[in-house]
Amino acid sequence: MAAPVASVARSVVSARVLIVEDHPVLRSVIRVACEASDRLEVAGEAATGEEALEAYRASAPDLILLDLSLPDMDGLEVARRLRRDAPQPPRILVLTGRREDETLFECVRAGVDGYIEKKAGVRSIAVGLERLAAGERLFTPEQERAAIEGLGRLVRRAREASDVAPTITPREREILQLLSRGLTMRQAASRLVVSTRTVEAHMAKLHRKLGTSNRVQALAKAADLGLIRLA
Repeated sequence: MAAPVASVARSVVSARVLIVEDHPVLRSVIRVACEASDRLEVAGEAATGEEALEAYRASAPDLILLDLSLPDMDGLEVARRLRRDAPQPPRILVLTGRREDETLFECVRAGVDGYIEKKAGVRSIAVGLERLAAGERLFTPEQERAAIEGLGRLVRRAREASDVAPTITPREREILQLLSRGLTMRQAASRLVVSTRTVEAHMAKLHRKLGTSNRVQALAKAADLGLIRLA
């Protein structure tokens, strides 16, 4: 009679998680939720972007739960650096209190693998990490559509900038930059050693080129098109 085959317990593969969250209470609660899962193992914690990058280098986790609102740098910058520098980039689940479509689009651009709002609750965060560990991407159809719409806006802005930028003269850019710093037209004229009427004439041309009718609109449009940098 053949000997009975011993049953072998199926091992559960754990994913190692780095928790990046600046609020100590929330970070502690998330740790407890991860430790309660048989598929997650906490590899470390960080409260700032720099700490996150150092902790990644030290522990090489499989997953990173990344808060966007960190005290020293934007969480998206952390994600970009990891995607750029890590030999084998970890999967990243963004944790945020923001709801703007622009934030969602920037998350997709930065190459993160999931997006979850803080109001979803700690248990949902742990489940999201488990799903990420299983190879899923965590974006709802609505979030995917918002990201695609954001891409469309970026393409339109780039196209418009490529049409408008060559028509803006160096002097017109200089005037826009001075006005963006809060200078009046008279002050800008004094800085450039020209008459106020000359600055007004340049602004009239800028309004035609940018399709604007006042100073605030012109500055906003120029900044949106990347023609100037607002302070």
